[in-house]
Amino acid sequence: MQDYIKLIGLAALFVLVISCGEQGKEPEIRWKFTSAAFLSSPAIGPDNTIYAFSENDTLYAFNQDGSVKWRLGLPDTIWYHPSNILISPVVAQDNTIYLFAVDGCLYSINSGGSINWRLPIKPTFPTIYGTPALGANGTIYVYAPESLYAISPAGVIDWVVEVGGGSCITFPAVGADGTIYIGADRDLIALNPDGSVKWSFDMAPAISTIDRLAIGADRTVYVFGTGIDDAGNLLAFSDDGSLRWTCTLEDSDCISIGTPVIGIDGTVYLGSATSSARGWLYAVSPSGEVRWKKQSTSLVQEAYDLAIDSEGTIYGVEGAFTPDGNLKWRYPIGTTVVNSLGAPAIGSDGTVYIGCGTGLFAFNTSAAGLAQSSWPRSRHDNRNSGNVLTQ
Repeated sequence: MQDYIKLIGLAALFVLVISCGEQGKEPEIRWKFTSAAFLSSPAIGPDNTIYAFSENDTLYAFNQDGSVKWRLGLPDTIWYHPSNILISPVVAQDNTIYLFAVDGCLYSINSGGSINWRLPIKPTFPTIYGTPALGANGTIYVYAPESLYAISPAGVIDWVVEVGGGSCITFPAVGADGTIYIGADRDLIALNPDGSVKWSFDMAPAISTIDRLAIGADRTVYVFGTGIDDAGNLLAFSDDGSLRWTCTLEDSDCISIGTPVIGIDGTVYLGSATSSARGWLYAVSPSGEVRWKKQSTSLVQEAYDLAIDSEGTIYGVEGAFTPDGNLKWRYPIGTTVVNSLGAPAIGSDGTVYIGCGTGLFAFNTSAAGLAQSSWPRSRHDNRNSGNVLTQ
């Protein structure tokens, strides 16, 4: 897998070098930290501290000027690497950081970098299947293979529900009324805050694995996944569990997909990579029609997660795109590969934080934070809360 990451970097470097500067002025690098690799999505806390989890199992806290505020090493489980691509820090309103680490434990970490508590969830291989979500009352929802856990801020398990999905990598999402949604292989399941099942829907054959969720302003639940023939499909559900529409993508060999994000006008943006070393960025209307699709020759173009800023700019693996899908600029690289696999975090001052295999980078832009839409970023917001109501 490490060789695969290196291949990704080389492919991205080739594409970036031959095209750098052709599509527009690049943003200025505000600062960079290149002493560790950060493949998951960084987070920004309420106090503007930037958090990023590295491939060496260390959680870093950065000040806005790029200086290291503190670092916390977690148990070394090098044999799981690079599974940390799935592990993003989640920050609560009180600045507590939650991390579901590769040792199968959920950690609560205070803003000073000390561990409040450590709760074993599933300390057996395989362990990590996603980043937690936060409920309005502070409950932490953690998915481990085939089960969803609800855990109080004090570290007590409130309930556990078997939801299946042992072969998928899934992320819970929390709706405006507190409903918890989770895609578990072929099933989309809606749970009440007490853990009881509200409804479930069998999505096969349109989706049989790899579920990614986003929630619209009208409470529509969007699920992006792959079917039994590896074709990518986007499904839209009403919050009562009825299927509104299915949008089938033209490509039939999706090997990796990202979480849908939603623009100010309700357009759903999503990306996938194919086995033929092609990447695609899609825009789908709120009624389920593909508005446009853009292709790249990069191996991982838009393969993972996106973010949208206040100007409607879409940030992905290689750089920034206009709302109509045209490349706006590529991340300035010089001699360094900047190839983000997680979702960028976008500060209110326009600083864009990108984690990648060569470090954590901060870019200056003219934006004023994330777009004011229902789901402008993978995991919804800069705190990675997965909750549609969180800012």
